[in-house]
Parts: sequence; structure tokens; C-alpha cells
Amino acid sequence: MQYQETTLRQMSSAAFGMLGSMDIAYIRKVEDEGDITYGIFAANGEKLGDESSADVAMVVARQNDFEAFLVN
Repeated sequence: MQYQETTLRQMSSAAFGMLGSMDIAYIRKVEDEGDITYGIFAANGEKLGDESSADVAMVVARQNDFEAFLVN
């Protein structure tokens, strides 16, 4: 356990941001020119897609093997 903590503390911000990027996604409201969609983003911030509702975005993320979270 101590090895893991030491390794995490020594990671760069970019490397830390990549942790979980292939397993975790977050969903948030996106407003673009008056249109509101719900973006699906990887843990590192990469945009993976847009859906018309938060519920649909959660389902799509989970169907693609992501653990999905809704954020404000």
C-alpha cells in the first residue's frame, strides 16, 4: 500500500489524469449556441460524445463499459 501511495504522489498531473480514463466517464450538461446536450467525457477530460438527455448519456456510457457519473 505504501508503494502505491508513493507512486501516486510522484506522478505528473498528466499521468494522474490518465488514471481511470479507460474505465470512468462523467456526464455533464453542455450548452452550445443555445442548444443543451449532455456530454460524455473520459476521466482525462476527452469528450467521447453527446446525448439529448443525462439518462441516455448514462446508458450509452455504461453500454460502452464505463463507470459513469453525473456531475454539475
